[in-house]
Amino acid sequence: MTDVRFPDMIKPVEPPAAQFDSPQAAFLPEVDAFIRASQARQAFQVSGKGLCAAVLDTGLNTQHVDFAGRIAAVHNFTADYGGDPNNVTDGNGHGTNVAGIVLSKGDHTGIAPEAHVAALKVLGNNGGGSFAWAEQALEWVLQNYTTYKISAVCMSLGDGENYVQDRPYLNSSMKRKIAALRRARIAVVVAAGNDYYTHDSEQGMGYPAIIRQTVSVGAVYDAAEGGFRYGNGAEAFSSRAGQITPFSQRLHPSVNRVTRTEIFAPGAPVTSSGINGPHGESVQHGTSQATPVTVGVILLLQEYYKRHAGELPTVNQITNWLRRGGVPIVDGDDEDDNVKHTNLTFLRLDAMRALEAARRELGRRGLVPPA
Repeated sequence: MTDVRFPDMIKPVEPPAAQFDSPQAAFLPEVDAFIRASQARQAFQVSGKGLCAAVLDTGLNTQHVDFAGRIAAVHNFTADYGGDPNNVTDGNGHGTNVAGIVLSKGDHTGIAPEAHVAALKVLGNNGGGSFAWAEQALEWVLQNYTTYKISAVCMSLGDGENYVQDRPYLNSSMKRKIAALRRARIAVVVAAGNDYYTHDSEQGMGYPAIIRQTVSVGAVYDAAEGGFRYGNGAEAFSSRAGQITPFSQRLHPSVNRVTRTEIFAPGAPVTSSGINGPHGESVQHGTSQATPVTVGVILLLQEYYKRHAGELPTVNQITNWLRRGGVPIVDGDDEDDNVKHTNLTFLRLDAMRALEAARRELGRRGLVPPA
């Protein structure tokens, strides 16, 4: 079985603690403000209600107040806990942080705080796993998405490699499952990878983000918070909102239009739910965190479109709205780090602009009044 190494294996050296408990936890203030998530929820009256995200990760702190009453399903595909399929206890923290970013509602407020979660444990408490487990979880989603109203899949995992095209995987079972979900209008959102520095600043993304049927996500900073040094050698000497993080892998359409990095989203540092009790909190960095931010916005888009059109949008429609609403960012204009830059323009997520793009399309069809 092929080993999985989820992108967030890199941990910040500064600040010294990546995981801690704090009863005075805020929600996701900088992420929320930067992509205008609260503003979008209010303007379009959306919250993710009636929809569910399948989070394929290290499990979930099911006792956390952030998820109370909104855990639709759980399934353990790993060997942890003797392989008990009903035990998704997160002994790592990554999965709980990721799920909290999507839909927490308690101590923290996620991007889509009324959505439900299907917690699918495909990574062990040691952070590793196999793609066989991930594929079993995708098959589970294919068999159960109608029952649990799953409309998006969050995969903050990857192999740590760097690809510019997906030709070797066109006939893979992973690709076939992701393509089947896309045909069912379920967005499979995958972290681009955290190994840009490791791969000598060469463009590309990890697997399975490189598969063209995914929605691939890179990471930017959400605020000016000083410098960060990462365990794989990447270093940001300073940070500001909209800078591409030095670890984030990236693939421009000019290199390969069909396997490009679809969107960048805030991924460092992100405060979310933690595993230490019902009020645990964690702070993590990575394209692993940018991915659930994007999943949350996708849930908002799906809820809005379904309300007016009576069905989920296609994944093509979703990616079009994300990109049409994307804010241009230049890789190298203000980045202050130890990697080489492409000096190319990528797109950064903005929830308001994405929803406005969806509204324009609905307006052209006569399903909503003109803006």
